[in-house]
Amino acid sequence: MEAHRNAAGHGGKDRMGFDALREAARQTYGADAAGYREGRPDYPPRVYEVLRSTCGLGPGSRVLEIGPGSGLVTEHLVAAGATVVAVEPDQGFAEYLGQTMPEVQVVGAPFDEAEVGDGFDAVVAATSFHWLDQSTALRKVSATLRPGGWAAIWWTVFSDPYREDPLLAAARAVLGFEPGNQRDGTAFQLDRDARCEDLRRDAGLVDVASELISWDLPMNADQVRALFNSMMTVRQLPEAQRRHVLETLTGLVNERFAGIATRPHVTALYVGRKVG
Repeated sequence: MEAHRNAAGHGGKDRMGFDALREAARQTYGADAAGYREGRPDYPPRVYEVLRSTCGLGPGSRVLEIGPGSGLVTEHLVAAGATVVAVEPDQGFAEYLGQTMPEVQVVGAPFDEAEVGDGFDAVVAATSFHWLDQSTALRKVSATLRPGGWAAIWWTVFSDPYREDPLLAAARAVLGFEPGNQRDGTAFQLDRDARCEDLRRDAGLVDVASELISWDLPMNADQVRALFNSMMTVRQLPEAQRRHVLETLTGLVNERFAGIATRPHVTALYVGRKVG
């Protein structure tokens, strides 16, 4: 799920607005789980390397995944030989996961309400943790981990704010605005000092580390269309405007970028270990 303000630290009207946004997201993304899966690119190999080399992902490991969505990361966890419990509040996604990955235990509930037990070797969350109250969620992460277990939380920003995105620049010139909301509002995900401090303070983790992984993704017109069509800000546009945005993007890819637009991405990865 794309970047939005996290729930932590918001009160009154701000908190009410966030809760409404989160509820809307839980009814928007999973309504087309297969389309969401088609539109979202995988994470860079470095993420899975850290899961294996640092967090101990491998045959027999017990992994709790928070907000698996359509199961992009879940497939990697299962392929590594892990036993996976996936906590997914979006009922559309939960049903999709149950149908496509019957070997995974899917808990269809918000993480703060889910009964998942404890003793997990790893807890992971891929581009989902910003939807949670950080202090509450991180305390629960710690409670579910076994002593010595690892937490890994990461986000991909689909347009690296530190580098120019030629496709978005071209789209902005044509549309008068920048479609999607990937570069705006990403300070939370990319604030390495604050997110590391959260892991230490709220989850009580040690050996906390962070990494920004910059990578480029060549995308054809169909891939660009599927990605932007999976974003809530685009999907909630009036139908005619949504089609105009998507057709503008695909037209730019074909006409100005010779069929392939190479777009800058960045993934922010945070890990920490429970004392034991």
